[in-house]
Amino acid sequence: MPIGEFVSMTNDKSSLSRANIFNDISKSEASYEDVRATKKHHFYCFISDYDHSVEHKETITSHYHDYIELIYVIQSSVEVTVNKKQFTARSGDLLVAIPGDVHSLTRKKGTVYVCIQAEPNFLFGGVLSNSDLHFIIPYTLYCHPEARLFKASEIDNTDIPKLIQTIVQENSDKRNFYMLSIRAALSSIALSLFRSWDSLSANLSSEVDISRQRGLSKLAPTLEQIDRKYMTNLTAAQMAKDANMSYSYFSRFFKLHTGQTFSEYLNSVRIREAETLLLNDKVAIADIALMVGFTNTSYFISQFKRYLHITPKKYRKKFSPDKK
Repeated sequence: MPIGEFVSMTNDKSSLSRANIFNDISKSEASYEDVRATKKHHFYCFISDYDHSVEHKETITSHYHDYIELIYVIQSSVEVTVNKKQFTARSGDLLVAIPGDVHSLTRKKGTVYVCIQAEPNFLFGGVLSNSDLHFIIPYTLYCHPEARLFKASEIDNTDIPKLIQTIVQENSDKRNFYMLSIRAALSSIALSLFRSWDSLSANLSSEVDISRQRGLSKLAPTLEQIDRKYMTNLTAAQMAKDANMSYSYFSRFFKLHTGQTFSEYLNSVRIREAETLLLNDKVAIADIALMVGFTNTSYFISQFKRYLHITPKKYRKKFSPDKK
């Protein structure tokens, strides 16, 4: 167990990337945390060693974001609430927050943990379909709100602690191709977690969860068609006909099982595809809008900002390799 090595690393403050990313969180209700407003990468990692001399405890109030967050406790413990369910993560435990999870954290003096944040596309872009990335994976996790905490006894015999150490070291050293190494390590961690969640899904017994699984299976052809034809003029009416449902039933059914209307889901897929295209500085934003299925550039810009909380122009300026 490499906890001792982690602790020794925290003493070298010059080698660690540190930041307080929760400065603007609402004190009264969960607020959206816009990772793109403060960071220039799709990945972020830091070691937090809370050692304030005045207060004995610090609370990071309820918030949510659109990236995956891993908290690996090295020393002491943290009290965490995820989607109204409370957890205590102790030394060696791993806590996971997925996009959309409303969570808060309370830590006391002497607490040390690694915080790793990554956008889903950083891990899975080009590997998983949009339906996998933005619906099936979150669906699997939301069916199991208790499966956010992995105890030390569950992961000590896996490669996860070593992989987390690799991520911290690579992020600190920043040798050539360090992001490739980090992405590989994160993907290995994600694979272990997803297989664990998948095992839970296989053992579902409640009528509600069985009904949701059946609903997911029934929607699978629709989601796959959206993946293939998102750039065309897809309509809910046509999808309903293909699924042998009435328009009104299809609309209710789709919203029930995805949490989004058909148009919201379709637009989210188009926006994710636009993210990749925007990295090519030679393609005009108006052309990208057409390429992903938006016939109106102004509407594309408004939808992009709605989903990602940043305009396409600012996104390109921040993330395009040609702008570095």
